[in-house]
Amino acid sequence: MKKLFVIFSVLILGGCATPAAVEQMAVSLPITQTNPALKNSVGVLEVTGGRETNAMWTSQVSSDAFRRALEQSLQNAGMFSKIASGGRYQLTADLTRLDQPLMGFDMTVTSTVRYSLVENQTRKEVYTRVIQTRYTATVSDAFVGSQRLKLANEGAVQANIKSFINDLIVLKLP
Repeated sequence: MKKLFVIFSVLILGGCATPAAVEQMAVSLPITQTNPALKNSVGVLEVTGGRETNAMWTSQVSSDAFRRALEQSLQNAGMFSKIASGGRYQLTADLTRLDQPLMGFDMTVTSTVRYSLVENQTRKEVYTRVIQTRYTATVSDAFVGSQRLKLANEGAVQANIKSFINDLIVLKLP
């Protein structure tokens, strides 16, 4: 009976885990900040590495949500091509790690993503980089731990995408 009470208390106090929201992971940049060589020419070919959220465990970032946040961010930066295989460049992104704390007052999540941008016609890789970013959500951001972890996930992925977009803005292409 005591075990059931403890489990029930943890569920009530911790709340149910919810997945990261696309809107909170996407990066909004003014359209004036873009790379003219990449304007409307980056198609998202493949996004991997995400995990679905189990409501009874911890918040996660799914591959689909990460893909949609990446596409929305590229669109906001004026670089997105709706034709993944027909755009001038094809992007692949692999969310290789999402390091999360199990509990804590301040929750810091580190996201690690490997990006690769390939010119469609020549199949030449014009950009490759592993980007690692961190984000900390505090008790003042959210009292409930599961919500704090969700915010930290979203912030870490958003920071990662922002770093990637900033790289693309200054990328020199032939």
